[in-house]
Amino acid sequence: MNASMFIGSYIVAFALLWRLAIVGFPFVIFLVIPGLMYGRTLMGLAKKIREEYNQAGTIAEQAISSIRTVYSFAGESKTIAAFSDALDGSVKLGLKQGLAKGLAIGSNGVVFAIWSFMSYYGSRMVMYHGAKGGTVFAVGASLALGGL
Repeated sequence: MNASMFIGSYIVAFALLWRLAIVGFPFVIFLVIPGLMYGRTLMGLAKKIREEYNQAGTIAEQAISSIRTVYSFAGESKTIAAFSDALDGSVKLGLKQGLAKGLAIGSNGVVFAIWSFMSYYGSRMVMYHGAKGGTVFAVGASLALGGL
């Protein structure tokens, strides 16, 4: 769906006001690259976090299933330490995931920069080339939202 929205929005933009669409087309790279990087990074981190949680879950499951043995040999502190160590990796990966999400949300500011440029250039087209404001708005929205 995202690829069809991307292609469809640019087709609509070129059909409505080709001059503005050509001016806005080079900004596609600023929208696509952060999205791809965000997707790949989050998929990799989510897989690693799932593996870390599986390790911690295995330790907890083993401790609960053999609680009498753990208690009789006074292994509570050892089990707690092993569980805590297993969760340390997931904490570090969670911080990396938070940074990746923050950068992705921050890169949405690029959409506003593109929108402001399209509004500026669109206003010039309204003043000097007889374009209509509604068409400029539709093309700008199509280009900005199609690249997401």
